Amino acid sequence: MDTSTLLIVHRVMSERSIRGTARVMRKPVSSIAAAIDRLESQISVPLVQKAGTSVVLTLEAERLSPAIKQLAEHVQDIMAIGNRSRQDVSLSLSALARFAHVAETGSIRRAAKSLGLGQPQLARQIAHVEATLGCRLLNRRVDGSTMTEAGKRLVTSTRAIEAIWNELAHAAAGRSRRSAATIRLGSISPMGHDSFVATLLASLVATWMNDKPRQPLLVANTTTEGLIAGLKSGTYDAVLLNSVTVPTDFDSYLISRSPLSLVGQSQVIKAGEGRDDLARIVLGSPVAVPSPRSGLRQIINRLLADTLTEAELDRLKVIELDSMPIVINLVLHHGAVSVLPSESVARMSGDLRQIPLPAELALPYWLVCRKNESGRQTADALLTVLARLGYGENAK
Repeated sequence: MDTSTLLIVHRVMSERSIRGTARVMRKPVSSIAAAIDRLESQISVPLVQKAGTSVVLTLEAERLSPAIKQLAEHVQDIMAIGNRSRQDVSLSLSALARFAHVAETGSIRRAAKSLGLGQPQLARQIAHVEATLGCRLLNRRVDGSTMTEAGKRLVTSTRAIEAIWNELAHAAAGRSRRSAATIRLGSISPMGHDSFVATLLASLVATWMNDKPRQPLLVANTTTEGLIAGLKSGTYDAVLLNSVTVPTDFDSYLISRSPLSLVGQSQVIKAGEGRDDLARIVLGSPVAVPSPRSGLRQIINRLLADTLTEAELDRLKVIELDSMPIVINLVLHHGAVSVLPSESVARMSGDLRQIPLPAELALPYWLVCRKNESGRQTADALLTVLARLGYGENAK
């Protein structure tokens, strides 16, 4: 880390603007953005989020703002030692720390030995600090060196910066350890709070929290496409998919199979109607279906292809949506029919009827991981907990 970066980030957090900071400090916008990236990387905390032409501070940035302000004030004190008001003058915190060590030791030779550095190398660094600030910091003698008044001021400011920075770095190390320990599980979106997916994930998280309190389990929901892309990029360590097939470049483990039913209001599906009446029902009402990439849609396509002729498929009224809650709402309130997990339908309020589909059309749920040692370890950990909850190899 360096003094210029600390000044730039403090200015951005004060101005709430990257472009405004670039104008004031007469630097390229890219340099301002790079400084933010450097500090965020060092302390493992996102500091700003873009909001139009300005930026918004994250909650962590708001919390750290006083510390970053103190760092900037101490840097300004250092620049004032040599009357260096230019904000593009920069010194690394490590160079300042080495100067302070030399000043307090009273000898470049002894300081170099204790730091494990060559004496010429350390002498060049001290000379660079003096040249950058434009003033003498040490009075050199044959038997060692003493601090000038400027040198004393620099040591005081440097040690103050060190104390604040070490506290930020210590907190960053803790955040990094927690991040490294966290297992990130991506999942298809539940249909509702009492759906199969929501019930499974809630049980998994609750059990995991009791078993592994020091290894958090983070669960995020997105589309099937997003889950596959996230698994490939490393955003997720594992994903829960409901898909007929799984890409062969991943390891997959069957968790469960959910029986499915054709579902509609009682005026759409008449009492006593069964599988022989599927064609009449789907041709007589709009069919609400989810995304073409979802496992449920794959099964619906297979059912329709097996049930209808080519001419009947052309007459079909299909409503395609990427939101299962909207699909369910169309069935409950707008006369549409759809194929849904049977156990979810049983929990829905409303005058609904369902026709169970054959067992071979049950919807499979898979735990999917990358094909490497890390992926296998993640799968083993998750599958162990899932087996205790009744999911896994004996999925039906």
